[in-house]
Amino acid sequence: MKIIRDTIKANTLIYAGLTLLIVLPASAVTLVDRGLPTANLNNAAGGNRSNVAWADSESSSSPSEYWIPGDSFAISGSGTYQVTDIRVWEVANGPTAPGYLPTGQSLLGGLASGSTFSQIDSGYTVTPVTYSDGSTYQGQSGNYWNLYQLDFSVNLTLAAGQTYNFFLNSPFVAGDASGSTYYNAFLHASNAALSGSPQDGSDGTFLWLDVNGASQTVQTWDSGTGAGTAGFPAGWDKNSDGNVQVFGSSVPDSANTLALFGFSLVGLALLRQKLELVK
Repeated sequence: MKIIRDTIKANTLIYAGLTLLIVLPASAVTLVDRGLPTANLNNAAGGNRSNVAWADSESSSSPSEYWIPGDSFAISGSGTYQVTDIRVWEVANGPTAPGYLPTGQSLLGGLASGSTFSQIDSGYTVTPVTYSDGSTYQGQSGNYWNLYQLDFSVNLTLAAGQTYNFFLNSPFVAGDASGSTYYNAFLHASNAALSGSPQDGSDGTFLWLDVNGASQTVQTWDSGTGAGTAGFPAGWDKNSDGNVQVFGSSVPDSANTLALFGFSLVGLALLRQKLELVK
């Protein structure tokens, strides 16, 4: 009798483990790593400078047509993935006093094959950060700007290889004391070849979402040559990609999940038979 009970206990643990394999999701990992550059930072790098930031400039805080900075990414590998967090970086587009944090930001997104891009986040956290050398972003004037990490909580299911477009939306704020120029979010970008860090999926093409009333159009732009559909001139001496990191986990294959579930049912039936023997 004792041997039978021990056998039942061992089998029970096995079946419980199989059930956990079905229920518990995989741990979140980095699915796309195109993070901040770690080399050739700011003006000290001269012509090899890797870091830059792009925003739309308007003469009004509520323009009828405007451009939202963004880019795209695709998850490598195979299968399907659940994306839970998208991380981007913003250079201060408002007050530079200590303690200032960007407010009103949202992340717009959608498949590149689609035509509508809506808010995809359920909220975000903002954290002041520095580069790996302890510095922050140096603007054209030589002054240093605040640098912020924005982590957006999302709930996306994407297949490997699908190209997904994202855009950092924010209110327009005054860019100078005169109040004649307004900027939306300065999305951090870098030149992949000079960044010194993994730059997954970089292609040298920056994206803008052209918003004109209810109309949306994705425009492409090479910041080094001005090539693309946006119609903007070159803004720098090299191309750039928006920096982004994507986090999530793989979704179990449905066939394997059903096989495991069936195996558990068989195990539970055997367990029931053993329990009948004990009675």
